[in-house]
Amino acid sequence: MNVIFERTSVRQYTDETLSKEQIEQIIKAGFCAPSAVNAQPWEVIVVTDPKELEELSHFSPYAMCLKEAKLGVVLLANRDHQFGDAYDVMDLSAMSENMLVEARSLGLGDVWLGGYPEQERVEFLKTFFKLPENIVPYWVLSFGHPLHELKPKDKWDPKKVHYNTY
Repeated sequence: MNVIFERTSVRQYTDETLSKEQIEQIIKAGFCAPSAVNAQPWEVIVVTDPKELEELSHFSPYAMCLKEAKLGVVLLANRDHQFGDAYDVMDLSAMSENMLVEARSLGLGDVWLGGYPEQERVEFLKTFFKLPENIVPYWVLSFGHPLHELKPKDKWDPKKVHYNTY
C-alpha cells in the first residue's frame, strides 16, 4: 500500500534509460487491470524513441515532459473488443493506474497526460500513429527516472467520506 501513498506526478526526468524488463513490468501491470465483462479492450503503443517522444509531446500543451521521458505509453481502446464506449474510460483508467503504481514500485517517476475527452488531442494521436478506425486513443502516460524526489501530497480528507448516507 505504501507505493499507492507515495505515488505522485513527475514531469522531469534524468537521462537514464529504462530497461526492457522495467518497461515490460509496467505494461504487464496494466494488463492485470479489471475491465467490464472482462472485455479487455486495451491495446498500447510503447514509445521509446527520443525523436518520437519529442514529436508526441505536441499532442497536448501539458505533454512537454515527454521530451525528457524515456517511455511514453499511449492507451488505446479496440472497438472490436469492448463492452461499450462508456466503459472504455473506466477500463483504460484502471489499466493506467496499475501502470503508474507499478512504475513507482520500480522507483520510477510518471505522469498521466490527458487526451480524451479533448477531441483535438484524440485526433492528433489518431493521425500521428495512423490508427485504423476501430482503434481509439485516449491518453498518454509518461515515464522516466525522476530528476528530483517529490513528496506526495496528502490528499486524505475525512470530511469527504460518508457512511451509509450523505
